[in-house]
Amino acid sequence: MRFSILPIALLATTVVADGASILAAMAKISSDTSKLNATISNFHGGLIGLGESIPILIQSTTLLHDINQGTKTATASAELTFDETIQVAGATADLVKGVQSSLQTIVDTKPEFDQLLVISPVILINLEQQKAATDKFSKAVVAKLPEQFRAIAESITAPIDVAFDDAIAKYKKFF
Repeated sequence: MRFSILPIALLATTVVADGASILAAMAKISSDTSKLNATISNFHGGLIGLGESIPILIQSTTLLHDINQGTKTATASAELTFDETIQVAGATADLVKGVQSSLQTIVDTKPEFDQLLVISPVILINLEQQKAATDKFSKAVVAKLPEQFRAIAESITAPIDVAFDDAIAKYKKFF
């Protein structure tokens, strides 16, 4: 009988994601959020705004993709250790601030987007998709925390839902 070590080798090389992987995903999402915020902050509106909207759409799509990838990473992760939980909590607090700032910028820029008629509906769709993806990501990360920290984590991420809900409500007024 011939024994193959290939299946065993494949199992041994399958690494479950960990706190460092989740932190890396959060850093990527945070970076994407900052880039999108900066691009929207520099939006001028008017005819020039049509050209400026393309990078916004690309960055929004990249952000959505990276949130979804972060969800996959968190889902594949083992339960986080206490130290990893503390690190994720700090990164989450920073991410919440970045998301709130970005969403406020999107709300503040709405009048310029409205002038181009087609931009605000696309922004609304992106906001709804990003909120849904963010909710999944948050739930996936919270599920990997030790049980005693899950309620605290949910309260740390709650302001993101409020900011998304506010931005979506403002964009729905367009219709």
